[in-house]
Amino acid sequence: MKIVAACDSFKGSLTSAEAGRSAALGAGRAGAQAVHVPIGDGGEGTVAALVAAMGARTVSCNAVDALNRPICAEYAISEKAAVIEVAAAIGLPRLSAGERNPWVTTSRGVGMMIADALARGCRRITVALGGSATNDAGMGALEALGFAFRDARGNVLCGCGGALAQVETVDTSGVNPLLADAELTLCCDVRNAAYGPEGCAAVFAPQKGADAAMVRALDGGMRNFAEKVGDEFFCRPGSGAAGAIGATLCALCGARMVDGADMVLDACGFDSLIKDADLIITGEGRIDAQTLMGKAPAAVLARGLRAGVPVVAVAGQVSDRQRLLDAGFADVLRTADPAQPLAVSMCAQVAMRGIEEAVFRFLHKSMPDV
Repeated sequence: MKIVAACDSFKGSLTSAEAGRSAALGAGRAGAQAVHVPIGDGGEGTVAALVAAMGARTVSCNAVDALNRPICAEYAISEKAAVIEVAAAIGLPRLSAGERNPWVTTSRGVGMMIADALARGCRRITVALGGSATNDAGMGALEALGFAFRDARGNVLCGCGGALAQVETVDTSGVNPLLADAELTLCCDVRNAAYGPEGCAAVFAPQKGADAAMVRALDGGMRNFAEKVGDEFFCRPGSGAAGAIGATLCALCGARMVDGADMVLDACGFDSLIKDADLIITGEGRIDAQTLMGKAPAAVLARGLRAGVPVVAVAGQVSDRQRLLDAGFADVLRTADPAQPLAVSMCAQVAMRGIEEAVFRFLHKSMPDV
C-alpha cells in the first residue's frame, strides 16, 4: 500500500516537512510504503516547499519587520527567479502580542526584499502572501520600490494602515526602473476581497491587533485607497491577502495572482506522485471550515478526489468536522490530546509524536491488512 503525506506547516509548531515526515513515519509503522512532500499555499512555508521542489538556494538581505526595525530576511533564488515570503519580513510571529497594531505596521520590508531580488538580476519574482502583520494595502512595500503616496496637500505619506484614508494621488516618478522588466506572481492562500464584510480588515485585522473601531477605520481607509489606485483590483477574490498587498501590486506593477497551493502542488509534481497511491494524508495545525477556502489541505483534497484517491486530514485542533467530511475528506484526525495545555501540544516533539500516533492508529484500525 502506497501512502503520500503532504501536510502544510503546523504554525508555531512544525514545518511542512516535519509534519509530513511524522505522518509518513506513522504509516510506515503500520506497514505501508510512505513518501512525504513539503507543500504550502502562499502562507508560511511556501518558500521551503518551492526550494525543495525547484532545487533553489536561499539568500539573505537587509529588510525591516512590520514595525520598521532592521532585520535579516531570507528568500529563495533559482537562476533568474526568486521566491519571497512576506512572512519572512513582516510576519505576525515576529511581533509580540502587545506590539500588534495594523494601524501602524508597514509592509516596507517586503518591498526591500523585492528590490534586493531585482538587484541580483531576478526578473521572475514570486511573492507568497500569507502570514503578514499588516493592513496597509502594500503602501510600505511600494514605497521601498520608489512609489510615493500623497495626501490632498501633496505631502508624502508613510505606508501604514492609518494612512490609507489620506491617500489622494500616487507619484510614480521615482519607481525602481528594474520593475519595468519584472514579472511578479503572487501566491494567495485566501479568497477574501480587500474590503467589505469579508475583507481583510474585518476578517484578519483582529488577529493582528485591531479592535472593532480600528477595523471599521481600516476598512474605510481601504475603500478610499482602492478608489485612488484601481478599485477593480480590490474586489477580486484573494485581493485581501496580506492586508491587500497583492491588490496594489496587481494595480500598480502588473502582477498576477495565482492560487498558492496549486502552484506548489504543480511544482512538486503532485499529480504524478499520487497516480498510484492508495491514500493521501494532509493537514495543518488547525483545520476547520476556513481550510476549505484556498488552504493547502483543500487543494490536496481536490487533487485526491480528482484522482480517485481518498484523503485523510490530520490536525492539532479540529472544528467543523462534519463540514470537512461533507467536503470529501475520508476522515479527520485530531493529533493533540485535548486534555493537554496548548503550549505542550505545540512543542515540536509532542506534535510530531501526535501526528505519527494518529496516523498509525487510523491505519491499524481502518486498514488492518496494511
